[in-house]
Amino acid sequence: MENTIGADNGGFIKDLDDFFAKKFSDFDMISAMPSYESITVAMILKNKNRIEEGEYAANEMRKIAYQPDPAKVLAEIKERYVDASFTFSFRVAPFKVRLSAFFGGSATGKYIAKLIQNYGEDPKLLWQKLGLAEKDWKAVLRGYFIPEKSLIYKITLLLGISREDNFKLMQECGCYYDFADARDVVVRYLVDYRVYNREMIDRAFEEYKLRKLL
Repeated sequence: MENTIGADNGGFIKDLDDFFAKKFSDFDMISAMPSYESITVAMILKNKNRIEEGEYAANEMRKIAYQPDPAKVLAEIKERYVDASFTFSFRVAPFKVRLSAFFGGSATGKYIAKLIQNYGEDPKLLWQKLGLAEKDWKAVLRGYFIPEKSLIYKITLLLGISREDNFKLMQECGCYYDFADARDVVVRYLVDYRVYNREMIDRAFEEYKLRKLL
């Protein structure tokens, strides 16, 4: 079920900010903020129980959430962040995959078509909603082209795909979330918490000055 915007829109952005502060890992940018404070032993000891198991403590402590004034550092990040995350919608599949597609379709193309069907859409017609040329979308479904992250994110947000299916789709297409990229962090929040209301998606992208996907 999609989340909807109500009187608690400010709460939605606060939740996103908290998530972003814990996940964003462009440490060069974070440490360049005027309010950033270098890590001290006292800071590590104070926050040691908050560090997620399995993550490298020194890098984890460099995240915004562990700063003495995380809200101020985050505000500076938002003010200065420039969305440079352009990627093409798809890439040409390797030769062997294209050869397989020529003789009946690749596993990736069939997987994408089946996934779209599972969410109640006609795979052949989705190009219209994704803003792609019909011939390019046909090539994706045949397996000649493999979706890049921007197209995977469009499909995910448009159809309201579950977290599990999003992860499988990313893996199938050889993509991964990069938390040094603000767009990836914001999309991951939307996916993790199933925030698929269009108005809320737009609000999240506007908050972090990201180019909209839909």
